[in-house]
Amino acid sequence: MKTYEIGVLPESEWFFFSPSEETKKMFYYHTMCGHFYCSQDYYIKRETYPPLLLVYVTRGTFFLELKDDTYEAHAGQIAFFDCRQPHYYHASDDLEFYFVHFDGPQAHELCRYINQTSGLIIEGENNGAILRMMEDMVMFYQDGGSESVFETSARIYQMLMLLNNPIQSPRLKKNDDSMSRVVSYIRSHVGKRITLQEMADIAGLSLYYFSHLFKEMTGQSPNEFVIYSRIDRAKALLLTSDLSIAEISREVGYPNSSNLITLFTKRVGCPPAQFRKENRVSAPAEP
Repeated sequence: MKTYEIGVLPESEWFFFSPSEETKKMFYYHTMCGHFYCSQDYYIKRETYPPLLLVYVTRGTFFLELKDDTYEAHAGQIAFFDCRQPHYYHASDDLEFYFVHFDGPQAHELCRYINQTSGLIIEGENNGAILRMMEDMVMFYQDGGSESVFETSARIYQMLMLLNNPIQSPRLKKNDDSMSRVVSYIRSHVGKRITLQEMADIAGLSLYYFSHLFKEMTGQSPNEFVIYSRIDRAKALLLTSDLSIAEISREVGYPNSSNLITLFTKRVGCPPAQFRKENRVSAPAEP
């Protein structure tokens, strides 16, 4: 579809989509996508707009203002943000970009997560793959293509997966191997008592520095990570063995089974025995 918005040049293309109410409840869906060539006259300014916006800049600069913050996306970079907040974006002269407006269940929460881990302006190793997906999407609709809501939803989610490329601080990059050694040690020693000092020694770092780096990498404190690693091991034993709850407790480092039961119930939402009963697959009956 040709567009005549101010600053959008005639060779541009865009496509609109009107999802059903059922689609909105169940799937990721796009409301608009396209390939724009713009002059410096192009701008959009809104207080709010329901969908998210994903932009890949192929040439020029995409200027963006969100509340009191300003951003620039240059060629090869992606801008990804929630349009429900006040926003204003405009073009450098000779701007070219691909875009898709989309929404869906928990999409805004996922956008917030990606912005926190990957940034709002993204320059990651997966950007090229995302560009190819957006090019294919525009060509698909240019050729009059149609697809199921499952296919559309899967394509959008795949782009989001590629976007989730966490930014590491220089200090975390420097100590990435040390953190990986600690994670591997925890997972292979869930039945043993693991102290914070022991983990810091394996990483070769001070207690304070190690604790902060570990949480930056995993999103959990070292002690929380140990607890969840033990719970994960307990889940596996509950579903794949006939060990009693007391025996499993000892296997994952809790001599007193009440400790495991309390922690398991709090973090999983049910006691270990109930988890086993509801999730264990029964062996097929003999013919």
